[in-house]
Amino acid sequence: MLQNSFSTVTDTQVRGLVEEAAKETPEDAASYLFDLLVAARRLAVTRRHRFLAYLIGMAAEEARLLMMGRSAVRTMKTTS
Repeated sequence: MLQNSFSTVTDTQVRGLVEEAAKETPEDAASYLFDLLVAARRLAVTRRHRFLAYLIGMAAEEARLLMMGRSAVRTMKTTS
């Protein structure tokens, strides 16, 4: 079973990673996420999960843009 080949991450470890990421700049966090997404996309392609690979690819593209301080999504400015 594929699931057994990956190490299990506990909630405490996830919280630790989130806290570490909060200390980084937005561009550093986007770079880290980009690396994770590229690896996830490769796995999806290898397993022939084409639609999942496509969706992960879209997320990777957004992470790439965020690394450059840009985004494909427009942010709405709120007025007070």
